[in-house]
Amino acid sequence: MATLTAGGRTSGRAAERAAWAFYAIAALGSSIGQIWVGAVIPPWPATMPLWLRALLVLPFAGVIDLGGVVCSGFADARQRLGENAYGWRILSAASVSLAVGINVAGHRTSPYLAVVFGGLGVFAYTVWLLHTSARRRDALRASGKLAATAPAYGLWQWRREPEITQRAKSLAAEFGYGLHESLTQARAQLRTEARRSALARHIDTMIRARHAKDPVLAAIAATTTPVDDVAAALLSMIDTKGWARAIAAEIQPPATDPPDPPANAGQPAAGAGQAHQPSTAVLRQIPTQQPDYDRWREIWHALNDGTGPSNQDVAGRFGVSTRTVQRIRDAGRAGLLDSPDTPVARLTASGNGTSPLPPAAA
Repeated sequence: MATLTAGGRTSGRAAERAAWAFYAIAALGSSIGQIWVGAVIPPWPATMPLWLRALLVLPFAGVIDLGGVVCSGFADARQRLGENAYGWRILSAASVSLAVGINVAGHRTSPYLAVVFGGLGVFAYTVWLLHTSARRRDALRASGKLAATAPAYGLWQWRREPEITQRAKSLAAEFGYGLHESLTQARAQLRTEARRSALARHIDTMIRARHAKDPVLAAIAATTTPVDDVAAALLSMIDTKGWARAIAAEIQPPATDPPDPPANAGQPAAGAGQAHQPSTAVLRQIPTQQPDYDRWREIWHALNDGTGPSNQDVAGRFGVSTRTVQRIRDAGRAGLLDSPDTPVARLTASGNGTSPLPPAAA
């Protein structure tokens, strides 16, 4: 929840004192206007001095002005308790309306005085209402009976993203988020809701499809199943990283043919006594079943027939992908397809102390 800083509290107290000063001056002006009317308009005896007339009218003018304030104070106290206090509010407005009416009607011959004294009464009452309502909201907010105020998002933000801004305002008021945090949370929440809603429709379709032969049973199953809860549970169970890995494997660029080997490719270079080492992914792809391994050896022999066929030609000939042909080429160049036995069989034979079969003659 937002809190006021020391500077904010000081500024608030200064504004409150200024409001009281303005109210006192405006209320005094309204009372002076009523006293003026009361001292001049009624049929007083001609011998009665003006100051005595004003003194006699003063209590009544004060009661009319203060009556609106007193009734408004009672209404404010009841509203802090959760009541509407319509009676006190109506009585307060009636008292102030009477004071304004006296000033306007009593000074009708002088429009300036009518506007000044009547306007002062309206101004004083309006300042009082705004001041007390602000204090009441602060008290209710401090006691937890009123939500905290949301940040000001600005006209451009409301025009650009009205739905997101409305959700952000609700989140900020409920959880005390700041401006940017509330917008971020609102965007994420709306995206999740849209995804969950779409998933719920697909789940409903799937449930109905399971009972396609009985439409009534399909409707019962779809109606009794909380598809929104199922969608939320499914979203929490989904393996996002697994899907990312699977999609990444599908969108890898196609393998390109290696350049033609030089004439002396069969002779090892000086100091290069190590064979070509394939990648770990190729090693994992070498078949462990004998029929699949024999198939790889057959494709490797086709690649190594001396004519230098391309991966695409061999892939079309044997009905496999160019990526598989490239893996076979890498494994063959590393000498992993020279033996008629699979690598697993060779490892098992060496572990048992027996000699694996010798490589087949070229």
